[in-house]
Amino acid sequence: MTFKKKLIGSLIAVAGTASLTFGGYAAVSKTVFHANIGISSTQQTPAPQNLTVDGNKLTASITNSDPKDYKLDYNDSNNNRHATFEMQTYDDAQSAADSLNYFGQQDGTKDKLKDGKQATSQGTLGHVYTHWNQGNWSITTVTPSEAAGGPNPATFASQVASQLSQYPLPSENVNHGAIVLYPTNESELANTVRWQANKRVYQVTSDQSNLAIQLSHHAN
Repeated sequence: MTFKKKLIGSLIAVAGTASLTFGGYAAVSKTVFHANIGISSTQQTPAPQNLTVDGNKLTASITNSDPKDYKLDYNDSNNNRHATFEMQTYDDAQSAADSLNYFGQQDGTKDKLKDGKQATSQGTLGHVYTHWNQGNWSITTVTPSEAAGGPNPATFASQVASQLSQYPLPSENVNHGAIVLYPTNESELANTVRWQANKRVYQVTSDQSNLAIQLSHHAN
């Protein structure tokens, strides 16, 4: 199916089965976005300069200053990168939309999350993809199968849904958005949050799903 084929192409194997802690307090230094100015400071982007999640303070630095395609890295005090924020400008809105991996309603096993949301699950290649739509957002969680020692897919999806209620996703001028989250990832920035605003696509990547959600929330 298209849903699984597109996601399998970007799947990164998840090491270990430790559960991710949600609901950590986040402290943020919010910045202001100024349109049509070259990126010489993080204050010229919608992203925060600093973000503290679960006691870990991250600071943004510019790694690409092109005003049409800029990128920020979020590093800890030891200069370890834990997340990125970037904006890409496409030729037209359709090209931007095509880059999202946005999915509508999917076939599969029906699941009911703890907050009552309806989701569907599909299993392939030792992983379970749990998907639901929330407004104009497509949300997918990817867990190792329980046979391979992974967490219960519906439990992790419910944790994600709960945190998304606590930290709402960007909404201003958003056409569509798409999320792919993993329960644990120790080295790769596998968790992604992408949203389209006309010809622009904003993307957050992170090594932890709760950090990806909170950084996206504060970039609203």
